[in-house]
Amino acid sequence: MIILIGGAGCVGKTLLAQRLLERYKFPYLSLDHLKMGIIRSGADCGFTAESRDELISKKLWPIVRGIIMTAVENNQNLIIEGCYLPPDKIAALPEEYRKHIISFYLALGNHYAQD
Repeated sequence: MIILIGGAGCVGKTLLAQRLLERYKFPYLSLDHLKMGIIRSGADCGFTAESRDELISKKLWPIVRGIIMTAVENNQNLIIEGCYLPPDKIAALPEEYRKHIISFYLALGNHYAQD
C-alpha cells in the first residue's frame, strides 16, 4: 500500500506521516527531503529552494512517479508526504497502480486559520 499525503505548507503532513510510520512501521519519504537532496547534490535540476511549488512539483513528479510504481511492483508499503503531489498526475496513473494507493490532501479551515 502506498499512502500519499498532500496539502499546502504547515497543515500537518509531516506530523501525520510520522504518526503513520510509528503505527504501521511503513517507510516514509518526505518530498522536501528529496527536493533538498537534489538541490544540494549540485546537479542542475532546474529549480532552487525558492522556486514556485508548481515548478518543483513538475520537476519532481517523474521521480516520485517512478518511486510509487517501483514500490507497487515490489509489493512494498510506503508513505510519501509533501506539497509536490499533483492530484491530476496521481489520477492519471494506470489503474493497476492506483488500486494500491490511498491519497488525500490536508487543508486548514477558515476557523483554524483565524484563531
